[in-house]
Amino acid sequence: MEIIRQDHYRVSQRVMLRCGTRFRAVGGPTFHLADGTAVSLSAKGPFVFRAHCRRGEVEWIEALDREQCFVPLHIAGPRSPVCREVQARPYRITSTIRPKKQGR
Repeated sequence: MEIIRQDHYRVSQRVMLRCGTRFRAVGGPTFHLADGTAVSLSAKGPFVFRAHCRRGEVEWIEALDREQCFVPLHIAGPRSPVCREVQARPYRITSTIRPKKQGR
């Protein structure tokens, strides 16, 4: 199956992510310890959008995190778990971050 890569992603009717757009996202995978507590494995934002990729039903966003490290953010489609303790949850984009205005 072929990977389709785009330099934009429409979040909603009004919001479009383009290369270089800063945004926030919530969700991501969690690890469940033997005592029942959940530990977040999600990447920390704000993120910088690079590309949107699709392979069949699976979709992910390629982005940079707050430390300028590459992170793939799984946003849709089935995903096989790495191990029994990891719950693979998709990320959800919550908002974009506007650039600050220049002072006088």
